[in-house]
Amino acid sequence: MSQLRNHIKLTFLLLFTIIFNNFSQTTTIIDFETADDGYTPSGTEGPASTWRKVFNRINNDLPSCTNESVYYWASEDMDILGNPSIQLDQIDVSGATNFTFALDLLTIHFNDWDDSDNLKITYSLDGGSYQNLMWIQNVDDGTIYNEPAELDTDFDEDGECGSTTTLPALTHGTGGSGCTVSSSNFETFSTNTISLASNTTLDIKLQFKNLASKDEGIFIDNITISTSSASSATTPSAPTISSI
Repeated sequence: MSQLRNHIKLTFLLLFTIIFNNFSQTTTIIDFETADDGYTPSGTEGPASTWRKVFNRINNDLPSCTNESVYYWASEDMDILGNPSIQLDQIDVSGATNFTFALDLLTIHFNDWDDSDNLKITYSLDGGSYQNLMWIQNVDDGTIYNEPAELDTDFDEDGECGSTTTLPALTHGTGGSGCTVSSSNFETFSTNTISLASNTTLDIKLQFKNLASKDEGIFIDNITISTSSASSATTPSAPTISSI
């Protein structure tokens, strides 16, 4: 009986090794600790020491926030840039079967995003047309002014209020739509897994629009792109359980 148990243990060990070794993951992180490391902005505005009238990587301590890193990206009340963007460095996805996108987000006030304010993140595979990846809009409440910012999960120009879609803010409260913001720390928001079909390059763009008034702002950190790949390693045969 002990011989049988040993063979069974060996079988499970080999199967675990096969499963573990046949899949790998590659992660790209843009944390803004080094200027222009992994990204290129269309322009910058404002110094690194302020989170007012700025489109830049900054290291200013945010009031009420306890988890900001040294540097992060800020966009608020821009005077000269209009609708700027950030282009991430192209990512090699050769051999990958899928990818996910995530980033840390925080806004200034719970009730200052207007209907025209948005951050639209899109992606392109192999130089093709850009597709929707993650959108951020104000919540749909029948008006156009002064509401919390939300993920727009169905890309219909209206954000969805919810525990996993409402962005945190430095000030707390409940908007006119009834959507409540109660956290002032950065929170991580992620996409679903996106399949790849023998693609080789991935481009991602962050497009900011109409964040040109006081307190209409957003802070971004730790942009993370993870790709999963299947190994081409040959699967070894499982051992045969011998008779006792």
